[in-house]
Amino acid sequence: MKKIFIMAYLRNNLGDDLFVSELINRYPNVKFYIEVIDLKYAKAFEKNNNVEISVNSQENFQKIDVNKYDGYVYIGGSIFMEGGQVYNLDETCLEFTKKCKMLNKPFYYISSNYGPYQTQRYFDLSKETFENCTDLCFRDKYSYELFKDINTIRYAPDVLFAYDIGECKKEKDTIGISVIDLDIREKLRYKECEYIKFLVNNIRYYLKNKKEVYLFSFCKIEGDEKAIKKILEKIDESDKNSVHIINYNGNINKFLNVYKKMEYMICQRFHSLVLSYICKQKFYVISYSKKIDNIIEELNLCNEFIRMEEITSNKIIRENLFFNVEEHCLKDIKENAMKQFEKLDEFLKI
Repeated sequence: MKKIFIMAYLRNNLGDDLFVSELINRYPNVKFYIEVIDLKYAKAFEKNNNVEISVNSQENFQKIDVNKYDGYVYIGGSIFMEGGQVYNLDETCLEFTKKCKMLNKPFYYISSNYGPYQTQRYFDLSKETFENCTDLCFRDKYSYELFKDINTIRYAPDVLFAYDIGECKKEKDTIGISVIDLDIREKLRYKECEYIKFLVNNIRYYLKNKKEVYLFSFCKIEGDEKAIKKILEKIDESDKNSVHIINYNGNINKFLNVYKKMEYMICQRFHSLVLSYICKQKFYVISYSKKIDNIIEELNLCNEFIRMEEITSNKIIRENLFFNVEEHCLKDIKENAMKQFEKLDEFLKI
């Protein structure tokens, strides 16, 4: 049985927990090893028999004994942001990938996008690091184009487009909103007050039109719950019983069982868009970053979306603006998303 060490952003963030869950469930005959800074962040995987979970307060490459495992997988989305914290790409990462290559220990990056970055030094360091990797499959063409001259660089849509979401039986007149916190996003902080007013006004509109409203928090540590609290403070007391709060706390199935019942979704989180697409919900996207712009444009996911910078407090996302997913488009994207695992499949003999 091969032993594989997983690196990921494990903070009870739904998207990253789904990444890891998809990985370990795909290879039941492989033994995976995960280190977390607190066991509460491993709740999503604690029942998997092929995972060994341990606690370590340091999430960097210096502490890892290269010889201990048969291979390494870093699965995550925005993991190449200059100045990141979790298994960050820096000189120690470069040295680690060099050791892996020298000792014939395969190293895989799965379902990531590149940037934002500020310096040429970081870009050059990235390129040298990627040259040592066994395989790196970006989830967007923009990132792929930056490094396509490296022969181990590939592209495929985000791996969660291939996630088996199960039956998605919708409940009529339900609308969900995946909420984000602008206060922690420096470039968008100036929009926070208007953003909260915008969501409150839309919630009032939906309630007036007899909709049941659900507010979804994908990650507490990134402020989703804090933003929801600000919204609730501005909702009339008489309306609060019709506004349901769904917080992700590590129980993937419990969260998704509610999420996939939504008839309509306003997607702000990256993986809210992905989940709504595979659930074939009627969805509308509010993009807060280039990574969301890229995925929409590259995969032609919808006809219209709005960027956070364009939000005004009086804009209402009416029902006719929501996009309907076409079955043949979903099928094509799912098939291509499976290619994220292509090289890892070869190594693990799938």
